[in-house]
Amino acid sequence: MSEQEGKIRNRRKVSYTPSIISIALVLFMIGLFGIILINGKKLSDHIRENFQLTVFFNSNVKEADILRIQKEIQAKEFTKEARYVSKEEAAIEFAKEIGQDFVSFLGFNPLLPSIELFVRSNSATSDKVSSIEQELKKYKEVQEVIYQRSILEEINENTKTIGTILISISAIFLLIAVTLINNTIRLHLYARRFIIKSMQMVGATHGFIIRPFMIKSLFHGLYGGIIACLLLCGLLYVLPMWIDQINILYDTREFAILFVLVIIAGIIISMVSSMISTNHYLKLKIDDLY
Repeated sequence: MSEQEGKIRNRRKVSYTPSIISIALVLFMIGLFGIILINGKKLSDHIRENFQLTVFFNSNVKEADILRIQKEIQAKEFTKEARYVSKEEAAIEFAKEIGQDFVSFLGFNPLLPSIELFVRSNSATSDKVSSIEQELKKYKEVQEVIYQRSILEEINENTKTIGTILISISAIFLLIAVTLINNTIRLHLYARRFIIKSMQMVGATHGFIIRPFMIKSLFHGLYGGIIACLLLCGLLYVLPMWIDQINILYDTREFAILFVLVIIAGIIISMVSSMISTNHYLKLKIDDLY
């Protein structure tokens, strides 16, 4: 390879760099919003699954019967966790809250044994919780089922509103990202419009002309996607240093799927934009290229 050819090749590599960086930054923003959506859903599920129903039993019920019912409830599809709280444990917790040994003062323990029930996120709706309440009341040993209906309704209403807003913003953001990547590819090919037209004038077929640009766009999208994923990995690594315990919402499987989708999106958008732009210049007359 001559020195002149080497310089030309280096200049081409440099000219590709802004295109790859632009694609990477746009894909990074798409991935960032994807992470927000994933963590938002995880946070919503986490809040729902911490909603508690308390199942109180009659005072004369034997512990063995309560433990049997606990196992039955734990096996239910809607149950995330069912925790048995004896009268003694309830008294200790209540004494800590009020700062006084009320059992010694009263001379007996008035509290009832109970099961603290936490339902799965997909069951934490007003209708389903109401059905769960009626199902639990069928046990003759159960005296009462208590939960905060107003809090449950507020949680569902807020998560629904936030979810709608995030999905709407995501759609707008994706449209903006596609437009930016498309413009980046168009600008990249604009500098090569005369080369495209010259190849057409010497008799090259559309497929022959478009193929090398499509291949380059494929690699641009691939490199941009990989760079974006590396930036996102770095962000996920340092984020717990800024937001305490946010890593409990992390889902490695969903993040891996997101990264693959980001790379695929970069490749597809780049290749489609390249094909559209190349066809555009092939249809133009020579005078229109100036």
